[in-house]
Amino acid sequence: SRLPTGLAGLPELSAARGPLANACRTVIRHPVKAEGASLGHKLEVIYGQYTKRRHMPPKIPKHPLQDVDQNMNEIITYNDLKLRWKWTTRFSRSKMKIARKWRPKQAGPPPPATCSFIWHAQMPHVKRMPMEPSSRQFHRLTENPETFAVIKSSAILQHKVTVGDLIQCEKIHRREAGEKVVFGTVLMVGAKDFTILGKPTVPYAKVKATIEQQTLAAERLVFKHKARCKQSTFKRRRAYVTMLRIDEIVLTPGEDTTDPPPPKPLRMLDLWANRWLDPVETRGVEMVELPNGEVQPAAAEFYDGREHQPGSYHRRGLTSCYRFWPDPQHGHFM
Repeated sequence: SRLPTGLAGLPELSAARGPLANACRTVIRHPVKAEGASLGHKLEVIYGQYTKRRHMPPKIPKHPLQDVDQNMNEIITYNDLKLRWKWTTRFSRSKMKIARKWRPKQAGPPPPATCSFIWHAQMPHVKRMPMEPSSRQFHRLTENPETFAVIKSSAILQHKVTVGDLIQCEKIHRREAGEKVVFGTVLMVGAKDFTILGKPTVPYAKVKATIEQQTLAAERLVFKHKARCKQSTFKRRRAYVTMLRIDEIVLTPGEDTTDPPPPKPLRMLDLWANRWLDPVETRGVEMVELPNGEVQPAAAEFYDGREHQPGSYHRRGLTSCYRFWPDPQHGHFM
């Protein structure tokens, strides 16, 4: 497929056919202007079937010493071209669709999460507060029934919870009513005597919950109308949600906060299938005994259990707890 003339001068990284028959999928750098949207340094766009590609073609500035055969009465400088491209090259969301944004990759691993522990009786404080209290005061954290926490149940949603609360969050995949789940992204923990501020999360705090119900939310009416076109659509939308009952707010200062690795699947079909296998189906799984006495599934000889893409174990609920951005240990898609 032929690229728009306005993008012919920009560095092209890759070009491929989009999902539409007449769509043009390409990667561009440094868009000159995007009305109503702030675009990144590098982005991938899809030009639709009915896109009007009216872009000014880029021109090469003339050099008075090298381009001797050109007419020097029509000198075009680079600043003139930038002004011309700014006001004639019109980008808008109605003409192109952003397929993907790239963010600059981090050079190294993310820094570990830290926090500040503050006793209310010691406020206002003028020095840097420690991450946790002294070991002699740990019991004041764990035995406090009025503790609350601010957790993340997805990449977007946050909840302020206490023990016994019933909350609604986005659907947790491959979970049924009655199962226990753990959320490890705790942004803040507080009580009457103390406050723990996460930077960005509290590393030694977790929240345990029980799934009460996997259900649908209330109807959301969506009505769209086009004036003077006699076109209107009326939809009823119901989102899949999960109802959670908060059981416990766990604070374990002084202990290792690193999550254990996810368990290896008994066989490869357990990981790649769209459903969990029934206990009857897993009854005949072949197990192999190692020389050191450990027993592991025979599928471990062919597949070591690594993720084929980031976030696959997290979505399937195979990790020890659910973690989301900005937690340094999160593994979901960004």
